[in-house]
Amino acid sequence: MSISINDFLDPTILSSLAFLVFVLVILYFTLRKMKTQIKKTKIFLIISLILLIWFFTIVVLGKIGFFAEAYYWLFVPNIVVGFLVIFEFLRRAYNSKILKEITDKIPQHWIIGVQFYRIVGVGFIILWARGILPAVFAFSAGFGDIFIAITSLFVALLYFKIKHYTRKIAIIWNYLGILDLVIALSIGFLGFPRPVQFVPLSPSTEPLSLFPLVIIPLFAVPLAILLHLFSLRVLKKEN
Repeated sequence: MSISINDFLDPTILSSLAFLVFVLVILYFTLRKMKTQIKKTKIFLIISLILLIWFFTIVVLGKIGFFAEAYYWLFVPNIVVGFLVIFEFLRRAYNSKILKEITDKIPQHWIIGVQFYRIVGVGFIILWARGILPAVFAFSAGFGDIFIAITSLFVALLYFKIKHYTRKIAIIWNYLGILDLVIALSIGFLGFPRPVQFVPLSPSTEPLSLFPLVIIPLFAVPLAILLHLFSLRVLKKEN
């Protein structure tokens, strides 16, 4: 199955690509502000290339339906295998000394505010109304994302204003943001029809493994979780 320009004009793909662009913009300006001996341009290009390869790999494999398959000898669908591979990659990224040095310098109101991207969770509600996604997933993931998106602006503003109580609020908000994503991933897995559907949902959550929605659980969600973890690491070190 071929990929055309029109595939990248899909709202789901465009919104995820916009999320990626905002993350790269934050990275660029953070590197510019840093007083360090690291090769800023080289690091920016390497990270940008890795994120773009990750993004387009999910698009291509999603387009051919790879993540919707389930090999019974693996006991889990390919989308779960893909997420576990990405999780290991992000675990290594989180522990990277260079990334730690960079992310520790990112202004918190930037790394919090960029989660406003999750306002696209309204799309889950629309897909439920069209009979494409199950209500239990669409409502929890959709309204959860909308809540995190809207509150991200308020938390970012509070942090920018340096209110004395902002740190605790930001920590709680980050945990809620992660919880929202974990719940969505869990329901998505339990409601997937192959090889075993643990929770009988109708419709199933199979569309999440297909293009274009697959870009959310295998790109946008892991990246959002990583940003939450980066934020928490900084917040917990503050006095």
